[in-house]
Amino acid sequence: MKILFYFIVIAFAATCATLFLQPPTQPQARALVFSKTTGFRHDSIPDGIAAIRQLGQQNNFEVDATEDASAFNDANLARYQTVIFLSTTGDVLDANQQSAFERYIRNGGGFVGVHSATDTEYDWAWYGGLVGAYFQNHPAIQPARIKVEDNSHPSTSSLPAVWERTDEWYDFRLNPRGRVKVLATLDETSYQGGGMGADHPIAWCQLYGGGRSWYTAGGHTKESYSEPLFRQHLLGGVQFTARIRDGACAALTAASAASFRSDTLAAESIASIFGSGLATATQAATATPLPTTLANTSVRVKDSAGVERPAPLFFVSPTQINFLIPAGTADGASVFTVVKSDTTTPSGATQIAAIAPALFSANANGRDVATGVALRVRPNVSRSFEPIARFDAAQNRWVSVPIDLGPATDEVYLVLFGTGLRFRNSQSSATLKISGVDAPVPFVGAQGDLAGLDQVNARLPRELAGRGEVDVVLTVDGKTANMVSVNVK
Repeated sequence: MKILFYFIVIAFAATCATLFLQPPTQPQARALVFSKTTGFRHDSIPDGIAAIRQLGQQNNFEVDATEDASAFNDANLARYQTVIFLSTTGDVLDANQQSAFERYIRNGGGFVGVHSATDTEYDWAWYGGLVGAYFQNHPAIQPARIKVEDNSHPSTSSLPAVWERTDEWYDFRLNPRGRVKVLATLDETSYQGGGMGADHPIAWCQLYGGGRSWYTAGGHTKESYSEPLFRQHLLGGVQFTARIRDGACAALTAASAASFRSDTLAAESIASIFGSGLATATQAATATPLPTTLANTSVRVKDSAGVERPAPLFFVSPTQINFLIPAGTADGASVFTVVKSDTTTPSGATQIAAIAPALFSANANGRDVATGVALRVRPNVSRSFEPIARFDAAQNRWVSVPIDLGPATDEVYLVLFGTGLRFRNSQSSATLKISGVDAPVPFVGAQGDLAGLDQVNARLPRELAGRGEVDVVLTVDGKTANMVSVNVK
């Protein structure tokens, strides 16, 4: 029995030794805390640094801290997945350091702004876009209620729907909503001195310039950094920007310019970006090849292989940009960035696939009356194109024109225009159903005259005669396009 006990003890000791001698887990990320100030100095900065170091130790990421702006160079910044501006104030980086930081973000780096990070670099427009807003003023430190607007983000998922805490509550020069994804707002009825009204964002995130950005206005007080909920809030921001955890933060949306679906786009397809303040003027391309800059605004697309390309532009306006997904864009997750005339660079994300079938509609709503023509081929081989839609001024919209199939000797083809179709596996991989009836498709591919425009030719079966307004369903490589309609006399 003693011998058995001896062997058990030895085995247990060996197991413990093996466990304790295991190499430490590789850190998930490295964060740089930057707390330089040239204006007001918060006495909570040491508490913030200590809290972030503790969060790193507890959550497997490394933390360095500095107030030396020379750390902002390409080689050093490349060591970090995220950079935390902890209550910085004033002008903290020179021109070369600013350029290095811009390159860091463009290469996918992360940014966390805490409290007076919005009281920093007022003359650097790119930074203003990155942090999301600039500080205006604040009342005295006091309790207030925070309303969580999005509880799916790592920085808000552990917070109550209404979060009551004490801090110094910032007003901002401009409301950032529309340029960022707002995560939480302040209830100005819960404290004295708020000046932004019913919509007072207090924490937000965004994709920006190719990287990730997160900001919280909390963190003025020393006590903030010992609050469990505030620490979880801050931790989520660090993890999001360091790409340890994901969150839906795109303030900009890209969608097919035909179907307006935003789930997937295809290389060489026509897409639209929707947002606010995208350009300072409205301008359309007037010649080919398409320009990559209109109204001092451009778009960059970085694909899953890390290759970034300028996007050809059709049209820009303050709320919408129509552009071409660049040729050669690899399948997978891509980031698109709008480079605005003021040098700010808001970004969004999309998925690229070989096929993302979409059909244009006459009323530009992704449904109803199709954009296209009818092609009639007569026995003598003469051809004529006939409209399938007309503009009704009384209704202020396009309405369908009935397609007359004519005598049995005529062959009538429906020619539809779309985008995201050209890289289909084969001609036979496309099917078209009109009112549930299969219409043979002899051609699907690039239209040839306009960049990104694709075309579908389908022969109209005689059995459709007299059916009136009917649905058109296109499927390419197993993917179904948005439904449109035609009218068959």
